[in-house]
Amino acid sequence: MFRLNCLLLVIVLLFTSCDKKQNRVATYRNVDIKDTKIKVKGANYVDRSGEHLCWSRFPEEVLSMPSTQSMFNADKARTNSGVRMQFKTKSDRVKLVFLPQLGDNRGAAFAINQNGQPTQTFEFNAQESSQQMTIEVVNQHPGLSTYFEVVMPSWANVALNSMELWGTSELEELADDSKPVYLAIGNSITHGVGQGSATYLTYPYLVAKSLGYDYYNLAVGGAKVSQAIADMTDELPKADLITILIGYNDLIFSGKTVAEYITAYESYLRSIRNNHPYAKIYCITLTYTKAEKSEKTGITPDQYRLALRNFIYHEQSKGDKRLFLIEGDEISSVENLRDDNPNDKVHFSIKGAELFAKELIEIIGE
Repeated sequence: MFRLNCLLLVIVLLFTSCDKKQNRVATYRNVDIKDTKIKVKGANYVDRSGEHLCWSRFPEEVLSMPSTQSMFNADKARTNSGVRMQFKTKSDRVKLVFLPQLGDNRGAAFAINQNGQPTQTFEFNAQESSQQMTIEVVNQHPGLSTYFEVVMPSWANVALNSMELWGTSELEELADDSKPVYLAIGNSITHGVGQGSATYLTYPYLVAKSLGYDYYNLAVGGAKVSQAIADMTDELPKADLITILIGYNDLIFSGKTVAEYITAYESYLRSIRNNHPYAKIYCITLTYTKAEKSEKTGITPDQYRLALRNFIYHEQSKGDKRLFLIEGDEISSVENLRDDNPNDKVHFSIKGAELFAKELIEIIGE
């Protein structure tokens, strides 16, 4: 009889355990993704009106311009480099479902920060990121109000399709965390070519995180000096810090003369300065490249560097005390370039982006 009772007790415990597990699986529940307790950073244009929570770094009127006017490719501009989604909850787990949107797609790498510390990463290749992507975030501080930040991929355009929290947990109000604002403006080097599709490995992300800035990445792969981007910076929060690294595509692919490059740069910089009168602006000359000259014009990178140096010195002499020059080829070298693609003449590897960020941090942080 004693053995029979023990056997019955074990059976009861097993069924109880199974019931608990089933209940545990069933405790996820949907929350409203239109809830403004979900904040989006790094994208000034957020749409909560449709089925998905969507965001964009650029306004639609700029994206719809002909590329000959905008000076960049709209599909590349629709990608999410620098975009972060933030929320706060006590939930032990959070399930997030993302869907791809219109734009270039080179895969999707997400990073999760909790209370400011990196905790998880999720990677989807180009094929996987062309369909629904589900990530499950485990709270490293179970039962406590935890601040989550989801860092979006740099070379995909995604939207939040759903969010599920565990048990009875709710979204909580985020405290006001006003920080100085950093705008990173440029082309594919700043966008993040060479760091996969991982915003969290790009140099602007590393600079912003180290210096404690909120930031917007306004770089687009293949972009040339773009008056449209300069003009639209008026719609962004007033910046405290701006870095500009632009010109490689003007030299190599557009074949601009030195005079044409500086004329375009002058108008471009004037608009940025007018829109952000108190920002410290760091203009970076062309970084190290294996490209020796433009095949179209025969003009060398050094000629562009010299011209930009002289132009910035001239602007400084007119009294702009918040305008600075950084010699790009002095803080980069062949060591920065991609080791996974030796034929790439200009883009940084993951390690190269980190090294470049460290150089900028040292200069800007002085």
